[in-house]
Amino acid sequence: AALEASLRSQRQLVADASHELRTPLTSLRTNLELLERGQPTDPTERAHVITDLVGQMERLSTLVSDLIDLARDERTQLVIEDVRLDQVAEDAIAEMRLRYPSVRFELDGAASTVNGVRSRILRAVTNLLDNAGKWSPPGGIVEVSVRGNEITVRDHGPGIAPEDEQRVFDRFWRAPAARQLPGSGLGLAIVKDVAETHGGRVTLERPSGGGAFFRLRLGATSVKA
Repeated sequence: AALEASLRSQRQLVADASHELRTPLTSLRTNLELLERGQPTDPTERAHVITDLVGQMERLSTLVSDLIDLARDERTQLVIEDVRLDQVAEDAIAEMRLRYPSVRFELDGAASTVNGVRSRILRAVTNLLDNAGKWSPPGGIVEVSVRGNEITVRDHGPGIAPEDEQRVFDRFWRAPAARQLPGSGLGLAIVKDVAETHGGRVTLERPSGGGAFFRLRLGATSVKA
């Protein structure tokens, strides 16, 4: 039964991935064929086509990377160890400060250790912060807190519509307002996968004052002073 469920899940992932890959591949082919025919001749329009090509390549690269991360089943091969969750948050924030220089990332972190795969936990935290940074206005603040086996991320962006809250962790789902932004639609699905494989869960809450609030809770923890 477990094998059948795994195979069904894999088949569904392949079907979903095929659908999602088709759009950027079609756009790439169309733009490349235009350039091959020497079109457009106007330098400004030609530069616009090239910019579109670069954006499509970036989207395709992100999508493939996220698919590999979501589909691989390396749990028996990966190193399970004590992971300092507060240090993972610091590393993820350092990356996000470079990616979103106009957004302020603030960390309220207590030293804490969880048992798990560091690279996977880092990916989950990075995805949460990337989502918060993407939706934050210039000068906005992203508040990150680490306590025990839990990390929370709160942004002050537009928030998530009530009718969309049940779908934010679905594979490939993107809110209508997000479809013009970079991303694969897999970031939060990966967070959910990491949480569940570490014996935890991720939830979305609606904070007072707007924005979005995500709570990532992992498995057993030992808090260190």
